Amino acid sequence: MRALSLFVTAIFGISCSVTFLSSDRDKPIAGKSYTLLYDALDVGILSEADQVWVVYAIDYWGTRAVQKLRGEGESDLFQNVLEPDSGRASRILMVRSGRYWKAEIPIPANASLLSYYFTDGTRYDYNNRKTYISNIFDDNGKPVRGSRFRNVDFLLMSGAGAASILEELRKETNEYPDHLLAHLVYWRFRLFDTVSPDTLRMLMSELEQYYTKLQGQYGDTVLNYKALSLDEINRIIRLSLQNRSKESVVADLTKSVNTKILETIEKIPTEKRLRRVTQLASFANYMLLSPEERERLEEESRRRFEEMISEFVGQPAPDFSFETTSGEKHRLSDFRGTFVLLDFWGSWCGPCVQEIPNLVQIHEKFEGRGLVIISVSNDASASKWDRANLVDYTEKKGMKWMQVLDDPTNIIHNLYKIQFWPNVFLIDREGKVMQRQGLRGDELAKILSSLLDK
Repeated sequence: MRALSLFVTAIFGISCSVTFLSSDRDKPIAGKSYTLLYDALDVGILSEADQVWVVYAIDYWGTRAVQKLRGEGESDLFQNVLEPDSGRASRILMVRSGRYWKAEIPIPANASLLSYYFTDGTRYDYNNRKTYISNIFDDNGKPVRGSRFRNVDFLLMSGAGAASILEELRKETNEYPDHLLAHLVYWRFRLFDTVSPDTLRMLMSELEQYYTKLQGQYGDTVLNYKALSLDEINRIIRLSLQNRSKESVVADLTKSVNTKILETIEKIPTEKRLRRVTQLASFANYMLLSPEERERLEEESRRRFEEMISEFVGQPAPDFSFETTSGEKHRLSDFRGTFVLLDFWGSWCGPCVQEIPNLVQIHEKFEGRGLVIISVSNDASASKWDRANLVDYTEKKGMKWMQVLDDPTNIIHNLYKIQFWPNVFLIDREGKVMQRQGLRGDELAKILSSLLDK
């Protein structure tokens, strides 16, 4: 037997208790069946279980949570494991073999990373909220392309530092230098938390040489990733150096990096430009404006946003007919005499998904007390869903109120001029829009309590 702890300790500096059969299948091999043994006695969590399932995913569980790199913690990233994207997780009932529980896992030919946890239905061995993980290997015992890259999410869950993550990305890019997205993420972590303008300028010079070498190997497509990597410096300027934007050292850095971004984009043949890179050009031009000009434009943008938010407030809510996923047909005006929470959302929208548990609590608390919730999804256009997809998703999420799938042209969204998500309207008993700001989280519960707890 060979312990998984040998692998995981090398990555995380921890131990765990899964063992593998000593055979040519002691590693997950792409395109082959993989034998997994679980020692529940060693762990203790499931030592008295009468049955054990392994729940596993190939190449990660989901995309719903905002990653730590964007400002959230590893516990938020772990929500992808607790509530994976539909169809991502598989579940196998394990067979007892002596002190071990045994399962055969089919590894797809194009798989990169295997992650899994164990449960008896009521208790869970999540490996201290990280899940167990293993690279997928080729027939020569080498981690396949993307395996170490995929592992970065689990390094984040484990609280690993930047040095560990960079080392994992270095291994990926050294073995698979054509994995251009891995180079981008590598530079994201190289630059992450660097706030010294002088250090950023030195890193920018190193980045330039780095991508020049890659371009020589893989052509002009590489320049997309160079532009995106340079834009990481803009992120730091905006988030960490904004209050120093008028200092010459920061102003010079801002001018240098955005001039370089525009020069880089100009060199990319139009047919090879990524959509996101095309959008960078506008932002780079914006960043080349003086701090005073940017402040003026931002103030103008805030004013326009406030005007947009105030639109509809105090006015009758535009009426429309709709059919719920359960087949009920209504008009919005049918609910005069009650408060209506009209929720525009999409399953693709991270903040929308994060708000679902709060809406579940709102529905449970105020159902039958004069509040109606109507959620209108744009997934027909955004995710190409039909009604069955929406039913499956909302039932799994416990969204037991009225669910509506807007048509592919977003006719209801257009009626309400929806330009961002989630976008929630609170409509009073007379059918007028009361409010469309602050209608999330605890603030929404407080507002509704003030109206309905009287």
